[in-house]
Amino acid sequence: MPQPKQKPYLTYALDADGKLIHVDCVSTGLACKCFCPHCKSELVAKNGGSRKVHHFAHANGSDCVGAIESALHKMAKDILQEHKCLMLPPVLQNGIETQKTFEKVEIEIFDKELCLRPDCIAYTERDQFTWVEFKRSHEVDVKKAGKIISARVDCVEIDLNSCELDPTKVRSYIESSCEGRKWIYNHESPQTSLICNKNSNAQYHNFDDEYYFEQRMSRHIAVDEQNTIVSLYNLDEIDTNKHSYFCIACGKEVYIDVDDWGNYSFLHLDGNTPCEDDFYLHEAAKKVLYGRFNTQQNFDVYIPQIHLCEKGNQCSFFNEIDCSIAIPIPYNLKAHGYDLCEIEYKFPNKLFSYDAVLKRGDDLKTAIVIIIDADTCHIEHENLKNRAIEVIVRCENDIFKLHEEPLHEGIARFYNFESRDIKTISFEKVDRKILKFTLFSSGKYYLGEENCISIKKRSAVYEMIISNGYGNYKAMKQYAVLHCYNQKRVLCLCEICYYLKSVDGFYNHENICIRYKTKGTPRNPLEIMPIKCPYFSLNRSIEAILEKECRDMKFTENDLTSNNG
Repeated sequence: MPQPKQKPYLTYALDADGKLIHVDCVSTGLACKCFCPHCKSELVAKNGGSRKVHHFAHANGSDCVGAIESALHKMAKDILQEHKCLMLPPVLQNGIETQKTFEKVEIEIFDKELCLRPDCIAYTERDQFTWVEFKRSHEVDVKKAGKIISARVDCVEIDLNSCELDPTKVRSYIESSCEGRKWIYNHESPQTSLICNKNSNAQYHNFDDEYYFEQRMSRHIAVDEQNTIVSLYNLDEIDTNKHSYFCIACGKEVYIDVDDWGNYSFLHLDGNTPCEDDFYLHEAAKKVLYGRFNTQQNFDVYIPQIHLCEKGNQCSFFNEIDCSIAIPIPYNLKAHGYDLCEIEYKFPNKLFSYDAVLKRGDDLKTAIVIIIDADTCHIEHENLKNRAIEVIVRCENDIFKLHEEPLHEGIARFYNFESRDIKTISFEKVDRKILKFTLFSSGKYYLGEENCISIKKRSAVYEMIISNGYGNYKAMKQYAVLHCYNQKRVLCLCEICYYLKSVDGFYNHENICIRYKTKGTPRNPLEIMPIKCPYFSLNRSIEAILEKECRDMKFTENDLTSNNG
């Protein structure tokens, strides 16, 4: 059975000069003339016996909870000031720690401009400086961290919670350990990279031995008191000395958090339950689009317009779905008269409101509906009479795209924007893929996707171009071979031979001829593709299966023997 952890004792206190002194270096009892590092009350030194650990106790009998923490905090500051050496954490992720020796270290110097008092300020020979904050039970105050970041002051935080109240161990931890330290701000550190999906910061909770998976997205967008949108990817927009910041979705106050790798994100203040990720994305997207429309001279959208292949029905393979491409056409909606953007807009006689509506004055017929799809709601475009743009947001990176890019097919879907004029485009640009079976003069063949205008292979004698009704490549290949067999063409018939069997090999499945031992046929005939095999026997089961599977297949065939000279 594990022994209970021994309660730590206060072995250091402040002497009459305010310096830390060990309990064995003072007189016993009240004669020690020492004071609590935390509450500054008078202490007694219990250092006369041999049965218990020598320690200080409060003369009034109180139990001061923060005494040991305060002693440790002062010890760390004194050690850094005396020895001027510190192990700094990496500036970059996957970087290396650096042991730094400073020219001088000052303790608790008040900064009048920021109204802050750092634990230590460490100066280099060139008078550059770094703030050092020693963390005890609580990390750097959230307001303090925001001010440091806004002021661009290099500041490192060192966690002392794992340290014992021992000057030798504390010094070793400060100067040599890589643990428990992070940058609050460092001018050499790049701003954090964009988060690309919602699962980038997942948390696990254990309830009754069952794990519950909670998604929580890092958030880098907020608004200030004037509802101006700011981003942590542009620290020039952030100034916590002048502004408070609020969640762009729920409006509750947020602060700048710094993780163990020095990355920034906005977190709700203690007691404020964070809003759901989907709600955050939905509201952020809506407000970013609203802000863009009202602050920028242009509001560009790239609307996809369908262009059909110029050959049209002249080509035997033509159909409007496969033989067309959508080309994005740029439109500046403001140049087309759209001058109003209203959020949460409700059309007359409608029961619900849309996320946003772009209007030409009071004209509702030409109004463009904007709906935000944050994976919680989807547009029923069949019921829409107006033109509509469905904006897709799945992660915070999508929000930044909305801020920086015009609306286009990669981040939005467009409904009811069809042009009345039929537009065409050259067949080279359509790049339609077709499934083609090609038989060569050697009797070998190939089945694969090719461009519909690809040049015929020089040694090809026959082509079967499959335009519809295929899904099983193996069945298509067998059907094409069977079709050529019925036309009495010369080719390798092993695909439809009764003696070709699929067996489990050492690494994978093999297609082997089961007569290779007795008749000397190739063991793996599909690799060699022999022709005119005297032992060929049509597999009637395959023939029956192909007639059923390929009954809906449509194809065009070309006999190329007359063109080969």
